[in-house]
Amino acid sequence: MKAMLQFFAAAVCAAVLAACGGGGDKTPKAPVIVQPAYKVTETAVGTGRAAAAGDLVTFTYVGYLYDSAKPDFKGGKVESSVDLGTTYTATVGVGAMLTGWDQTLLGMQPGGKRTAILPANLAYGANTRAAQTVNNIQYAEIKADSPMVYDFVMVNVIPQVTIPNVPATDLKITDVTVGTGATVANGQTISVRYTGWLYDGTRSTFKGAKFDDNTATGDAILQFVVGAQRYLGLQHRVMDE
Repeated sequence: MKAMLQFFAAAVCAAVLAACGGGGDKTPKAPVIVQPAYKVTETAVGTGRAAAAGDLVTFTYVGYLYDSAKPDFKGGKVESSVDLGTTYTATVGVGAMLTGWDQTLLGMQPGGKRTAILPANLAYGANTRAAQTVNNIQYAEIKADSPMVYDFVMVNVIPQVTIPNVPATDLKITDVTVGTGATVANGQTISVRYTGWLYDGTRSTFKGAKFDDNTATGDAILQFVVGAQRYLGLQHRVMDE
């Protein structure tokens, strides 16, 4: 009889636990955000070079939270280069920007405009950002897994600099203008102004992208001692002057 009472008591306890949810985790779960499909709408076609992977692009952007209840799907504004009166410059198609930005900007031409709907995995993903105010403009909070909508305007596209697989191995000098006066000698201190370009064997001038110069009025004039094992390419030239 005692064993039956113990069994009955155990059964009642089990029933009570089952009715109360078994004492499991009752923490409310965050609602699952329905993600829209990636979509790009071209609102204006630009002219000139179309942005390709590796190109340096300059553009403006305005970003909004995705809102399926709005006709244009644009909810609260979260960021804007237009509000700041600036542009954004980066290399496209190499992972230097948000994945959705890369995909949308490829193929755009200067003057072109596109609007992109980005699911969270093409935008900020699980990252978050609190609401903020910049220059008296309020921007909405970005919650984890928020889909976004972006307006882009392409301003400029600069082709990727391609360095030939077999660059020049011999020094070649061309006199553009022949100077006058004493010829530069080894051990002398000289002052020069210069402009440097990356070598590009595909161009008639062999000049690719400019990387340095000191030709502006406020730039310091470069001074060095000829033969001091610095600026070797320059020394070969000035020794002939």
